[in-house]
Amino acid sequence: MEEIRKNVATLEGRGWKIRFSWVKAHTGIHGNELADKVAKEAAQSTATHYEYTRIPKCYLCHRVEEEAKQKWQAEWTASNKAAATKQYFPSVQQRLGIKLTLTAKLAAVLTGHVKTRANLYRFNIRDDARCICGHNDQTMDHLLFQCEKTSTQREILKHQINQERNRMEIKQELISKHKKVFCEFIDSIDFEIFLQNEQ
Repeated sequence: MEEIRKNVATLEGRGWKIRFSWVKAHTGIHGNELADKVAKEAAQSTATHYEYTRIPKCYLCHRVEEEAKQKWQAEWTASNKAAATKQYFPSVQQRLGIKLTLTAKLAAVLTGHVKTRANLYRFNIRDDARCICGHNDQTMDHLLFQCEKTSTQREILKHQINQERNRMEIKQELISKHKKVFCEFIDSIDFEIFLQNEQ
């Protein structure tokens, strides 16, 4: 830019009148075509002593963001922690693409820290892990996919996801494709009831 200013000042000093205006590119305007030709020759020339050393800020921000996501994904994949969360979000990019309003229940479910009998049994807070339905250990997967006590909510979820299919989709799809109804399903479960003794 400084070089252009100097050249303009030199030409004006010799009596030139210089005016800049926009012209449509590649339409056969002689001066514009000539400028394109000279610019291409200069860009391809090895004899030039000029280098463009400035990089647009938006480009740098984009590069830094992409590199951060790649590093985050590598660490996320390599980590042996957060197994429950990885079932819902195997990809960092996928999680960043989903807007979630986290409630206490939803956060507990997505992290695997929900108060189920199986979790409490794991930490020696309960003497048994069996669900009040009497069929299996009371894990979140059991409540989500099998427990007869959540069958009404599960049928509503299945119906809203797809009326033609009678199967639950994998967790990743529940949160990415059916977030609203999945969150309603989680919100409808009264986890405290499941911790009570069998009637």
